[in-house]
Amino acid sequence: MPKLQAANLSYQQANGGQVLNNISVSLNAKTTALVGRNGVGKSVLASLLCNRLIPSSGNVVCNGQLGFYEQLVDSHTLKNKTIIDVLGLNHYFKALQQINNGHFTEHELNLLDGFWDLPERFYAELTRLGIYGINENSCATALSGGQLSQLRLWALFTIHHDIIILDEPSNHLDKQGKSWLLNHIEQFTGQLLLISHDREILQVADEIWELTSMGLSVFGTGFSDYVTQKNYQVAALENKLSHTTKKQNKLLLEQQRSKQKAAKRAAKGVVTRKSGSQPKVLMDAKKDKASANLSSQNKNTAKREELLNSNKKHIVSQLEQIKQQQFYFTNPDIKQRNALNLENVILQYGSQTPINLQIFNNEKIHLIGVNGAGKSTLLKTLTDELKMRAGHIHRNSPLLYLDQYFSLIKAELTLLDNLKSYCKTLDESTARTLLASLGFRKHDVFKQATHLSGGEKMKLAMCIVSNIESTAFLLLDEPDNHLDLESKQLLAQSLQNFKGGFILVSHDNYFVESIGCNRQIVL
Repeated sequence: MPKLQAANLSYQQANGGQVLNNISVSLNAKTTALVGRNGVGKSVLASLLCNRLIPSSGNVVCNGQLGFYEQLVDSHTLKNKTIIDVLGLNHYFKALQQINNGHFTEHELNLLDGFWDLPERFYAELTRLGIYGINENSCATALSGGQLSQLRLWALFTIHHDIIILDEPSNHLDKQGKSWLLNHIEQFTGQLLLISHDREILQVADEIWELTSMGLSVFGTGFSDYVTQKNYQVAALENKLSHTTKKQNKLLLEQQRSKQKAAKRAAKGVVTRKSGSQPKVLMDAKKDKASANLSSQNKNTAKREELLNSNKKHIVSQLEQIKQQQFYFTNPDIKQRNALNLENVILQYGSQTPINLQIFNNEKIHLIGVNGAGKSTLLKTLTDELKMRAGHIHRNSPLLYLDQYFSLIKAELTLLDNLKSYCKTLDESTARTLLASLGFRKHDVFKQATHLSGGEKMKLAMCIVSNIESTAFLLLDEPDNHLDLESKQLLAQSLQNFKGGFILVSHDNYFVESIGCNRQIVL
């Protein structure tokens, strides 16, 4: 019997929007990958399987210890939590403290069975990551996104689980971090459900679950074979659709020609009847025969038309209807001028080497560094969100910062209200057009932002920063995180065509190369 299975699972949001409908699936392979476009419901399905959400109908059965790595961590929550709170290890450390103080029960002893050396392992992991001057009670915000992600993953793999669900685990990880993750996935002896858009990570899967707007399909193959099989299926369906459309067009042409011939025969009959060259009884017989033939042809044509329409409807029902998307950036004519000057700046976290930089407003800069080097810290320092230890910063352009946690998005507001609250010059029609270009159409714009997936939040955040201030210099902290492959390519094209300047943090070299950054800064 599978350790994790779902039967007839459906989920409806509070606003009535149906996210999942009648999903039945079992976890059978050692490593299963759940794939699908942004907003299709992958994270919702994961939360249902973990009992973080209650389904509208259906049920989930889990026979084993289940661990869950959530994709999104709220930045405001992090400010009030210690590192071990975020890692979910606080009860282990408290149990150790109680035992050391001589106040414990059998529960604490059982809990720590196999984990007596957990503090030593925790500090060994900090050392491996190059993190010093931090302890388990330090605030989680003292760590970079990549460092915190690796520690969360380490904790999940350290504590015994029969099943682990990983939702976008490679987000924020540098090359070394991703290699570490792949190694731990390979060594894990339980079952894994892996949600990702990262092709390198997806290669480890033995089975693929594909979630689309039409439901869930299971492919009993690895990722590469799934892509080949899926492309073949789509190509075959598109070929059938094209063939059926050609038949419909041919039938329409036949109908038009048949009508033209019938009209010519009728006109000829009128002329003949008027001339009196043939008896009336013969002319009436010919007319009746022609009418009967035409009626028979019309019935036959109607049947063929109905069959073709039915076939086309069936083919279309098997093809996912994909909304066309596009990122739109405000593109004013920008004259080159100095945007930022950094003089002997020493950051609060990360590299303690003094930074001296001169940055122009039309430069497209790729900011490079390993996890913990201080990339996000530098961006936060530029916006004055973090204070520097030393040095001076001269800001000559307005700055717009998109952080890893979409902090600018107000969860309680709708998509439309979020956009209009920042881009005050936009009328409602223009705002809705911009949102529609990213796939948020009709009533979607009235959805609360709290219900968005990670990829959808990133799209909304990019829509805001690209339209809020035409002359702003952008600070983009891993904007490609959470995005599906198509959306990532669209964003790269838009940033390539963007006439303004930005500092970009990304660990995806292909994404960076697609943009065409003209400068690198290494921390």
